[in-house]
Amino acid sequence: MVKGKKGIVKLQKRYAYTYKDEDHYKHVLTIPEEIVNELGWKHGKELEPKVEGDKLVFAEPDKRSK
Repeated sequence: MVKGKKGIVKLQKRYAYTYKDEDHYKHVLTIPEEIVNELGWKHGKELEPKVEGDKLVFAEPDKRSK
């Protein structure tokens, strides 16, 4: 976690498009800049999500599988 400060991550629901009279949404996580900097992530970094129990974990994708 961020050194000396806890970050708050907010889940947001955003409208994406309407198809066949049904609205579809994307969900976005807003991660504090301090956490992004501590992890060394850069804008546009690809991350692979994985559900582990009741947690959402992100990791760099396995380059061999591409």
